[in-house]
This record gives sequence, C-alpha cells and structure tokens, in this order.
Amino acid sequence: MVFHDSRISLSQQRPTHLDAPRDHIVVGVVRGVRGLRGELRVEVTTEFLQRFNPGATLFISGVNREVLRSSTDRKGILLFLHGINSREDAEACKGMELSVPECDSIERPEGKYFHYELIGLKTYDADGEYLGELTEIIETGANDVYAITLDGCKDVLLPVIPEVITNIDLKTSRMEVKVPLGLER
Repeated sequence: MVFHDSRISLSQQRPTHLDAPRDHIVVGVVRGVRGLRGELRVEVTTEFLQRFNPGATLFISGVNREVLRSSTDRKGILLFLHGINSREDAEACKGMELSVPECDSIERPEGKYFHYELIGLKTYDADGEYLGELTEIIETGANDVYAITLDGCKDVLLPVIPEVITNIDLKTSRMEVKVPLGLER
C-alpha cells in the first residue's frame, strides 16, 4: 500500500524539483495569494495536514519559515508564513514548493511506502527480466495503479494489489511484479 507524502506525477518526479533541497520532501506548492498581507494559497501534496499547523516549520526555496496561521478553503490551504508580510512577498512565492527535511518525514507503517520512495524503482517480472521503471502512481480510489515505462516509450499500468506487486525492496531500488495475462509485452 502506498502512503502519500508527496504525490509525484510523471511531470513532477523528485529529481526535477527546482525549489526544494535534494534531501527534502515536497508537501505543497504555492498556487496563488489572497489579500494584501501575504497569505499564500497552497496546493497540498501530502495527506499529513498537520504539517501546516501553526508553529510548524516549512521550507520555501530552502529557507525555513514558521507557519503563523493556516486555514483550509476549497482550493487547498491558506497560510501565513513568518517573513512573508505583503502581497508582493507572496506573489514572489507563486509556483514555489513548500518542503520539509526528509529526516522529519512521518514514520510509515511496515509495508507502506511514500510516493517519492517508489518513483524510479526498477521493475522486474517473476523470471527476473527487467521490464522498466516506475514513473507514475495513479490514485483511482479502489487501489492505486503503477505506470511502468518500458524502453522509455510505452507505459504498462499495473494495479497495486498483492497478486501483482509481489516485492518492493527500497534498498536495491527494485520492485518485482507478476504481470497479469494480457498485459505482457
């Protein structure tokens, strides 16, 4: 089962983050501003909303900022961060990522994984043959689906169920799968 702390799509894979330091986890992206006092409208990329509680520390472009106030609205979370005091300050943050150090990540239960840990895993079939790389995790509601890119061009979609995903080894960046009939190359 996947535990979300950074929902990373194919276009947002961890290596392409521009704002967050390499050893950080992206938990949100500034999408807009509200008002004249520097309030940020943030698209949340984590299930752990306590990361945005007043007193929490978030990093924006590598600079730590204390959360002074937060609230939710239909488009995400509204934040006031220490040091961002005007609309102009907030406008300068649009498009930037909010992150936390990886060492501060929420402890995950055994057998569950954060998206950022899975993106890029090398995928092998039951016979040990290399299939491709896990490039995207699609949330469907019932169970997630992993997109495996074969030979850099074609994607195979695999349901995240125990009968298909047989082993994940983060130490070796390897995932073993049993490819369902009809999805073979």
